[in-house]
Amino acid sequence: MLKDYYAILGISEDATLTEIKQQYQKLLLINHPDKQQQNQSQMTSSSTPTLIPLQDIKEAWEYLRLPAQRAFYDSSLKAMRLRANGQVNDDIDLDDMDFDEETGIYSSPCRCSGEYVITEDELELGVDIVVCSTCSLIVRIHYEIADDQDYAN
Repeated sequence: MLKDYYAILGISEDATLTEIKQQYQKLLLINHPDKQQQNQSQMTSSSTPTLIPLQDIKEAWEYLRLPAQRAFYDSSLKAMRLRANGQVNDDIDLDDMDFDEETGIYSSPCRCSGEYVITEDELELGVDIVVCSTCSLIVRIHYEIADDQDYAN
């Protein structure tokens, strides 16, 4: 299951890179093991804050700091949420979609004149839910993940 890095950092999904970086640095300071020992000696047990693992904070920063990586993460997070809601309107076979070899993007037209778009990278991550580019219709893409051994032969 995909982690919600926005929730881990305690920021909104439309936060700017500056806001993300400031929150990342703030959480690193608060949750650093040395800082935790100092805070625990000064606080009573009832006022001890919930600590966030440093690994989660660092991982969130790594995913959200680069625009292309953040966009990819956002689309994966959106697909995961849609899958959880189960609001799929139709099913499309990957073989029935158009493929652009230069960009590595599969697309299929929607009835509203928009289109469903999914990248090879998203497919490799197991993303199979796509939202139309102009309306709210959602489709599930059916495909099989190719085994690397299939290409080796």
